Amino acid sequence: MINKQISNTKFRSMCPIARGLEIFGDKWTLLIIRDIALHDKTTFKELIHMPEGIATNTLASRLQRLVETGILTKTKSVYNKLVFHYNVTEMGRQLIPVLESIYNWSLEHLFTEEERQLADKLKK
Repeated sequence: MINKQISNTKFRSMCPIARGLEIFGDKWTLLIIRDIALHDKTTFKELIHMPEGIATNTLASRLQRLVETGILTKTKSVYNKLVFHYNVTEMGRQLIPVLESIYNWSLEHLFTEEERQLADKLKK
């Protein structure tokens, strides 16, 4: 069942993989979801400090797209009307196994044994 928020999206392909990549296949989107879903970062200020060094304009556009597609919600802070909190929706939570698969594949194929041990320590 297609999400209401993306029902008007014009996709370039009938391939399910290609369509998914149109939503979350850029360099930053899954890292933003990682930080919100797995590291409890919810504000722009927290997200801008990700270790990979995302630009502010890129973060803003990706957050907007994730909200528009229903992967994230955006709510005003009850303490500061200038601050918004981003949270992962159920649709977004369904991407967590994708993140875990990428993590495990990368750990197995792109890391030395020493790097694996360091990555495992950082994960905890």
